[in-house]
Amino acid sequence: MTETRMRRWLYPSSYHWLTLMLAMALAATVLAWLSFGLVNLALANASFLARHGLLAIREGGLWQTVEIGGRAVLAMLSYLVFKAVETELIHRWRGLDR
Repeated sequence: MTETRMRRWLYPSSYHWLTLMLAMALAATVLAWLSFGLVNLALANASFLARHGLLAIREGGLWQTVEIGGRAVLAMLSYLVFKAVETELIHRWRGLDR
């Protein structure tokens, strides 16, 4: 099997439009759920670490920073999926050639 055939599932053009709409809705939901309050939580955690130093690290402040970073990365990936699907659907709707 060639590599391009194996990775066909990565191309949005190989899916039905309804499947793409569902993927876009799921990506938007995940993005909203992950990013809700993410900035406030990150600022509060940074303030906690700055104010309490080693005590904050011992109480899990450093691990919480890693978790916040992970949530931010997942939110960004969800946004990228949303934009990729949106672009594909717009190209289909307008009938643009690639």
